[in-house]
Amino acid sequence: QLQRTKTALFPHNRLDNTIEKITITEFHNKDPQVEFSSFDGDTDCLNSNDGEFANALKNLHVITPYYTRVSIEEAFNWNEVAISIPNVEGEWYIVAFRSIRRADADSVALYEADYKAHNEAKLNGGLLKYWYGNLNESRECLAMCIWLNRDYARAANRKPHHIEAMSLAAR
Repeated sequence: QLQRTKTALFPHNRLDNTIEKITITEFHNKDPQVEFSSFDGDTDCLNSNDGEFANALKNLHVITPYYTRVSIEEAFNWNEVAISIPNVEGEWYIVAFRSIRRADADSVALYEADYKAHNEAKLNGGLLKYWYGNLNESRECLAMCIWLNRDYARAANRKPHHIEAMSLAAR
């Protein structure tokens, strides 16, 4: 079962090239998958700040092996991303999923459902980055979507493949 623990918007890039703050929406469920992708849509449909941010997100990566257990702020190289786009400001929306996979989970079904949900999200529009980490020794995982805004995230989560994937993950 998914439970929301906190909500807000992704930050502005400040003139000092650091991230002002990162607040996130986190959900906890029981099954992760492993996947990584960046925005692969038409950047011409984005405003220039969104396009530059989407491009900079190609360099986003974890900076600690404990990324499944630390905050999103501590887990990724946000400052490095911000420094790469010093003149870009904007607000974006993050949905993060922290999960623990049961030993008897059907990994193939989860991967297939995740793949379909990911494609559905890309067709929905507004998805800038979709990141999935690897299962750790405790079967914990972190996944994250970065959206243009909350409306895109909410619309995608109401789509059939997203509902199916969330249902499988909650079993």
